[in-house]
Amino acid sequence: MPTKTLKGAATFKDAPTFKDQRRERIIQVARSVFYEVGYAGASMSMISSRLGGSKATLYAYFNSKEDLFEAIIREQCGQIADLFLAHTGTDDLRATLAVMGRELLTAIMSDEAVRTFQLIVEESHRNPQLAEMFHNVIQSQGGSNLVNLLQAAHARGQINAPNSQEAAMVLKSLIFGDCHFKRIMNLAAQPTEAHLSRQVDLAVDIFMAYYGVKSAG
Repeated sequence: MPTKTLKGAATFKDAPTFKDQRRERIIQVARSVFYEVGYAGASMSMISSRLGGSKATLYAYFNSKEDLFEAIIREQCGQIADLFLAHTGTDDLRATLAVMGRELLTAIMSDEAVRTFQLIVEESHRNPQLAEMFHNVIQSQGGSNLVNLLQAAHARGQINAPNSQEAAMVLKSLIFGDCHFKRIMNLAAQPTEAHLSRQVDLAVDIFMAYYGVKSAG
């Protein structure tokens, strides 16, 4: 978001506009409706009723429930994309990957992220376009930023990963392990911080053992 600077004062972010706040409120209400009745059961009329406004107001922001659900996905993926961006180009790659991995695993294991993923899996047979949209958003936002992070590390000589896309896939698989699958299947509750740390530390150790640059001598 743009910033304004006043002479003799600190830089601050512009306050959200009424339109920004209204859009965020719509997304919050729509998310709760999707979680409650499922994607197929949700409708623009139902979301409008929960908002307490007219359907015309809702349609002024989003053309369809598909657009609304995509906005939810983009918001969640955008947070992860920003996470990768914040850790790109650091000097201590191992420490960076450990911190980033814990933040990533915490984000995807949250109730909100898990419920969204479950909704997409549930709807994928009836609406494969929804799953395709989800995949495309992940790749264009979070996925590309993780690849860029590893490309930067390769360019700095921190890892030997000429195929950064493959390295990103390996790193994500190691970090997620089986705990993400169990969470999606409701076989496990939100893991403790200690469990997350052990999972991520092991993942980073294995990743660096394979991709890390060996020092001479």
